Amino acid sequence: MEHPHAELSRNVRRVHEAIASADLDVMRELFASDVVWHVGGHGPLAADFQGVKAVLGLFGRIYDMADGTLAYDVHDVLADDEHAVVLLTVRATMAGRDIEDQAVHVCHLRDGLISEVWAFQWAQDVVDDAMTEVIARAGR
Repeated sequence: MEHPHAELSRNVRRVHEAIASADLDVMRELFASDVVWHVGGHGPLAADFQGVKAVLGLFGRIYDMADGTLAYDVHDVLADDEHAVVLLTVRATMAGRDIEDQAVHVCHLRDGLISEVWAFQWAQDVVDDAMTEVIARAGR
């Protein structure tokens, strides 16, 4: 018998795979329309992104900053009826720096969809500095 939270875990894993592969259709399918993605730190993207369009825009900026190198290695997904915790390694090259960082995404679930995410990076300052440098080099 399958665990009752197995499907939720699969969907949370699928959305993280979709983020890494820029699969916008899967992201639209698995995010609630009013999703909120919280980015911590002090970098240029530290903010709360509200709604699917804003969250997809966030990842569009990240894809641009990483020149298509963004990769997620999901180690595990822990889920219950309302929450999921994703343990992952994030890899990207930004501003000539190869970044490999441990991360935790705490997700709120509603009706089987991701309605809110709090993203925590172990080395947030390294990510913030690289993003700031990418923007400075581009003159934005």
